[in-house]
Amino acid sequence: MNARLSQLAVWASWAAAGGILVGAITGWTVGRAFHTPLLDTLPRLRPESATRVIGADGSVIGSFAAKRRIELPPEEIPIDLKNAIVAGEDERFYSHGGVSWRGIARAVVGSVMTGRLGGAGGGSTITQQLALNLFLTRDLTLGRKIREALLAINLEKRLTKDQILTRYANLIYFGRGAYGVEAAARAYFDRPVGELDRAEQALLAAMIPSPERKFNPTTQPEAAKARRDRVLATMLELGTIDEAAYSQAVKRPLVVVPRRTGAGPASHVLEQIRQELVATYGQEAVYAGGLKVRVTVDSRLQQLAEDAVREGLVALDEGLGWRDPPRLGADEDLESYHDPSWTSDRLVPGSMVQAVVRSVSTDSARVRVADIEATIPRSSARWTRASSLESILSPGDIVLVRLPESLPQSPRESMAQGRAEAPVEGGPGVEVELLQEPAVEGALVVLDTHTGAVLALVGGFDFARSEFNRATQAVRQCGSAFKPVVYLTAFEHGMTPADTLLDAPFLLPGAGGALTYCPKNFYPAYYGITTLRRAVELSYNATAVKLQELVGPQRVIDTARRLGISSALEPYPSMALGAFGVRLIELTRAYAAIGGLGELPDVHVVNEARDRDGRLLEQVIPRSKRVVSAPMAYLMLNVLRGVVDRGTARSLASVELDLAGKTGTTDDYTDAWFVGMTPSVTIGVWVGRDDNTPIGRHMSGSRAALPIWRRFIEGYAESVTDEVRAATFPVPAGVVLTKVDADTGLLPCDASREVVREAFLAGTEPTAVTTPADLDLTELPWPFQLPAYTPHPGEPMPTKQALKVADRRMRVEFGVTSPPG
Repeated sequence: MNARLSQLAVWASWAAAGGILVGAITGWTVGRAFHTPLLDTLPRLRPESATRVIGADGSVIGSFAAKRRIELPPEEIPIDLKNAIVAGEDERFYSHGGVSWRGIARAVVGSVMTGRLGGAGGGSTITQQLALNLFLTRDLTLGRKIREALLAINLEKRLTKDQILTRYANLIYFGRGAYGVEAAARAYFDRPVGELDRAEQALLAAMIPSPERKFNPTTQPEAAKARRDRVLATMLELGTIDEAAYSQAVKRPLVVVPRRTGAGPASHVLEQIRQELVATYGQEAVYAGGLKVRVTVDSRLQQLAEDAVREGLVALDEGLGWRDPPRLGADEDLESYHDPSWTSDRLVPGSMVQAVVRSVSTDSARVRVADIEATIPRSSARWTRASSLESILSPGDIVLVRLPESLPQSPRESMAQGRAEAPVEGGPGVEVELLQEPAVEGALVVLDTHTGAVLALVGGFDFARSEFNRATQAVRQCGSAFKPVVYLTAFEHGMTPADTLLDAPFLLPGAGGALTYCPKNFYPAYYGITTLRRAVELSYNATAVKLQELVGPQRVIDTARRLGISSALEPYPSMALGAFGVRLIELTRAYAAIGGLGELPDVHVVNEARDRDGRLLEQVIPRSKRVVSAPMAYLMLNVLRGVVDRGTARSLASVELDLAGKTGTTDDYTDAWFVGMTPSVTIGVWVGRDDNTPIGRHMSGSRAALPIWRRFIEGYAESVTDEVRAATFPVPAGVVLTKVDADTGLLPCDASREVVREAFLAGTEPTAVTTPADLDLTELPWPFQLPAYTPHPGEPMPTKQALKVADRRMRVEFGVTSPPG
């Protein structure tokens, strides 16, 4: 009886299949008009596709999409991947006309046996799946299946097999939010699809039926590998790979990168780019339109910048002392915790990542980083000055560590797989260094001096921690980094770098109008007669304020505006010391105008934008405008070179590049700056705290910002060609270089202690020669350099020791305490 019923079910299934066939023929002959409008949209029907952001060196540095999809043309999809998709999804793809009647019959039989349409799965060709994804809903009805078949037949008539396969490969979902083979390759292997080997391509094809569940290589690695090997076996049967290629591929372990949960590199600059694109083209075009955007960011320089900021802030913060680290929350489990920093770009030898502390003893702590179990030795924590690790760490603490430069093979493979297994026992062979996530923040921007192109930009220590872009959004006091604007104004109004002023206390009207404001230098001293060059090199505050008063504050504001500084400025004496807010990118651009000999460039990060078909939407032509004459800009530039040679940035003197720049520090050490340039690029660095509290004791620009700048420029120097490394700032016509005495600014004499090569406008060079009396006068403390000072009748000139005592008394009376540049 049961056999009889089974036979009837089979006959019924075949009858149903025949009905479908008759229905299909009928639909084809009498219902074509019903389907034609759908197919007429095919030429303009394109799947949502990600916008690709391509850096100056040709590498893809990021993408934007609601659905992560990067559409590829047919020639960019590897032939082995196409063959793998055919092997896994539709072995007869190249021989059928769009519909597999055998498959439909098999699906119908399965449906009858299970009691629902599609209950046994299968039955759809690649062409049918494409028709379903392009035109239809996923309702499990007989009518939808008939329409799917008719549309597939029509697709085969309108498109070539390769066009169908390409559209399918760009359309399907692979899990992890990735649509299409290119996005999937980046999501699972962190590489473009063209760089995958056969085993990796076969895995992508194997995942298609159930990428999130049944064949998920992260959660179901055995099932995923088994299906991958079946796809490879089918390729061997179909003759699309040979026996040697098959044997090699099936031996490959299943290795995918962990799913990204945190921000990747270049996140701040990518967010800046995203905002610009959305403002220009709208969200739909950016997130679904498949734009191809070429930007000015050089991925090599961007990585140097990221490393310089992260390493520099960590080193700076360690000098400020150990702080209690954050801990796991009450609802978080020590063994199952997964940190956002455990991404493929961070889990590499030598990188900084978070670790969770598992146990602690006096001399060591056991920690977990993803699937690595490692040890923090007490020797790596000497900087904390703790006598025992137990006094600073506890189980459940989240600490920043540095991975070793080499990792055992098994932990690396485990990290790459991202599998939630027991940690690999690294034992004493895996030691990590204890660091501290900095509480201070920083930013760095690199501009092409002549074009204004943003070559690199870092807006903070970690985008995952804070998306606020301190390079473009933060408005902070710039301190002595503003002084070049004051001195440039003075040069434009007839002064030279060799002219002298008396660096001494003087009174100016304060906020209430009374004579209460006395500009003070960083160290408790005034320096008397000084050249303008030396006042810049050593960042004398009193001289800068006096010079601003001499040339006129409004003229200084006018110069700042010409240099592109748009922040609010008021003509107060403290303006000379940078007592106003400015953005890092804004100030860096102003310095670029000096380094570019008076040409102020337009800052831009997007070079070109094209639509998904390659049509040009936008092309940026670099523009600049003359804001300062070349000779005047060179006078200022040459003085800034002295800051590196002899001044507050002399720690850079050993770098084998022609450098110029200026430090900046604000009251109470809340902001630290260094902005400098080579003949090619201009680089700005800012360090501070988001809440405007002091960075730390004596954290001036030279101590807090300059080391980060140095980290970057040293990497830059190693990466450029010998020609770039040897380049010097050009001397424009109308400028002469003359040797002068560094103390007096006059022509040197045999007794001159230091001689510098000074730049002058032709005809303004000094003609007087320094005398020994001039040199003696510059050695006196400032009170005794005043023209009005004379000894009482019959009183000999005081000894130098007596003058020093008098000078100390004057310093106490004037309360010299303010910071330098």
